Amino acid sequence: MKRKLPVFLVLVFVLVFASVNVLAVTEVGTPRRETLIVETQAPTDVPGQFNTYMQGTQAGFGIHQLMSAMMWEMDTVKGEQFGEVAAGLPESNEDFTEHIVRIRQGIKWSDGEDLNAHDVVFTMNMIKSTPSIGPSAYYNAVFESIEKVDDYTVRIKTLDSFPRLSLRFGVTIWGNDLRIVPEHIYSQLDDVTSFKDSNPVVAGPYTVNSFDSLGRWVLYERREDWQNSTVGVVTGKMPQARYVLIKYVGDDTTRQMAMVNNEVDILCEVTPEMVEVMTAMNPNIACWYKEFPYATSDDPCSKGISFQMAKEPFDNPNFRWGVALAMNFDEVSVNIFDGVGRASVLPILTATAAMQELYYIPLLPWLEEFELDLGDGTTIKPFDTGYAFRMEETLRAQGYDIPTDEDALIDMFGIGCWKYAPEAAEKLFIKAGLEKRADGWYFKGQPFTINMTYLADTEAQAGRGLVAAYDQLVKFGFNCNLASESSATWDSNAATGNYEIGGYWPTGGITRDLYSQISGWDADLIVPLGERGAGQGSRWNNAEATRIIHELALVSPDSDESYELGMEFMKVATADMPFIGFHSGVKFVPTNSTYWENYPSADNPYNGPWWWWSCFKYITTEITPVN
Repeated sequence: MKRKLPVFLVLVFVLVFASVNVLAVTEVGTPRRETLIVETQAPTDVPGQFNTYMQGTQAGFGIHQLMSAMMWEMDTVKGEQFGEVAAGLPESNEDFTEHIVRIRQGIKWSDGEDLNAHDVVFTMNMIKSTPSIGPSAYYNAVFESIEKVDDYTVRIKTLDSFPRLSLRFGVTIWGNDLRIVPEHIYSQLDDVTSFKDSNPVVAGPYTVNSFDSLGRWVLYERREDWQNSTVGVVTGKMPQARYVLIKYVGDDTTRQMAMVNNEVDILCEVTPEMVEVMTAMNPNIACWYKEFPYATSDDPCSKGISFQMAKEPFDNPNFRWGVALAMNFDEVSVNIFDGVGRASVLPILTATAAMQELYYIPLLPWLEEFELDLGDGTTIKPFDTGYAFRMEETLRAQGYDIPTDEDALIDMFGIGCWKYAPEAAEKLFIKAGLEKRADGWYFKGQPFTINMTYLADTEAQAGRGLVAAYDQLVKFGFNCNLASESSATWDSNAATGNYEIGGYWPTGGITRDLYSQISGWDADLIVPLGERGAGQGSRWNNAEATRIIHELALVSPDSDESYELGMEFMKVATADMPFIGFHSGVKFVPTNSTYWENYPSADNPYNGPWWWWSCFKYITTEITPVN
């Protein structure tokens, strides 16, 4: 028979545990109960560098989530923008060539100076006049002038009609490269691109308290005058955590144990296997859903494989389509996250729930009739509508409770995928100029090898997808090399085009109007290999797509014509296949409610679980301490 502990001993244990929680301190010496600990996915190579206009700065290391000032931010639930530095949306003339932007009054820099039109005009002209800042060429192609009318009014003139000022220069998904800087500091610099800004003056609700010299963490502290920050002025709410510690936690084993041991509150992304282990070991750990499938499939950055189309034969759509049909998507899906996730197979546009309703489902009749010419007099209709039902059977056989309603299945698994058709793929590769010999594939008389790369130690969905694609292409018969790269190398290679097939994700989709998502695919922005430009690094050169982008730029984002052009673009992109999508962004993003609670979730969807987006600063007002 079990002996029960005396009541007074139980009370002692409870009091000791409670006192340990109350007295606990973090590795950086702050009270644990006042410190929200958030993971970043990789250490920074440039510790102490907070100027996002200096090459190499990692904006996602808390900089744009907690400190940066955006002109317009995004309400990710409504899919609508709102003014942050701006007091509202632009006021434009009839032909959208002149725009008045009112600046929100009351925001102050953390040194007490007012944030006003001087800062906005200075920042935009700084970008425009500094060629070594990445978007500079684009600014010069768009803007005629940016000038101050008064302390809280800016007049912007564009060279052509430009009805999407806020969509292009404000946040729609992750962030935006227009981050307003303090004119009274940056105007004194000889070269803004070489200024580290290790003790930054900011407009956001947090400032830098300290940082690790090895680049593993940054400690942010809430401003004493948080009411004067962007978040304070916009919402009137105080961020609840006095400190936010953004830190690199380590490898998957370290991350898992840190979460279980309550040493971290928020992880960026884990695998389903890790979720099952962590939730079994600590009941305070949860994801977007408390039970299967755990993850949200509405991150608007779909993952798949990207081609470097300035290189042969990757520039040939027959080759790219051959790759699509050489892969068994069912096997790819299982190898990524055990079949969890909504298929997002169309190029560039992510199948979030909203985009699936707006674009994917309306495109389904066209997709079912779409044909490829295989080059030998035969054709194939490559779209497969059976994927959701096959995945239902697969997961149900494993004991998961999967809905049977067709609409629910489509919402969970998507409208379909590309067929597994290796014979058709072989014909397309031959049509693209490859030759199949007894000892393998050749191109232009030489043995053909595909070099495939992915980002090391982070972004599990993207990495697993690229590895799954590698396995499929090797099984098909290609000779492939597989390599992982550090964050710095990966980002540099993306911009300069130093890859062949990579696990990049030049994708998105959160608004009905697609211009902000597709404008970077304008072929006029392509620069030679080895150079950095304002457009997409894949270097897709499609005249029809570029024409649509140019036409779309001139029409109102709220118009029917905008939507019709978006649909036309998707058909052109699908036919040319510049990117092969696998799934929408499937995010297993666990939180720990031992010290903090009220995280966004499926039961409380006041925001998405986007800790790495710039909108995180608005989540900090809602995450509350556990009493």
